[in-house]
Amino acid sequence: MLRILVVCTGNTCRSPMAEALLSAKIKESGLTDRIKVLSAGLAAGGELPASHGAQTVMKRRGLDLSAHRSRQVAPEFVQVADIILTMTDAHKQALVRAMPQAAGKTFTLAEFAGETGDVADPFGGDEAEYEACACQIEAILAKVWEKIRALAGDGGGAAEQEREK
Repeated sequence: MLRILVVCTGNTCRSPMAEALLSAKIKESGLTDRIKVLSAGLAAGGELPASHGAQTVMKRRGLDLSAHRSRQVAPEFVQVADIILTMTDAHKQALVRAMPQAAGKTFTLAEFAGETGDVADPFGGDEAEYEACACQIEAILAKVWEKIRALAGDGGGAAEQEREK
């Protein structure tokens, strides 16, 4: 089982969107028994719902964030994660400083795709900023999807078997 932890600041915008988008790819590929994804925030508080903007842009994609509640990154999340994907380099550095056991398995989402740069924070922005953020996350996830499948031990077989059903 490949366990992926997606991390941002408050776990109300970027990481819930990334979790939902990645979960949808996992489900579509028939890999729910091989890959699990969870999101959390470095400064998450009080089990807050996903932001309205995040819910709106995910709903357009047929994804429902209404049940999401923010959660703080916890040592047990880091311990069981095989890969930790952060939205920014600052998130990566803060996480590794706070939890040294995260070193070696923590990457920015862009870095994991062989790119540089951060996923821009739409918090407090308008719907267009949330849409741009979701598109940025989708584009990077598309680039890392085959890598994630390979790490989960799927060379395409599970997806092909699922399509044949």
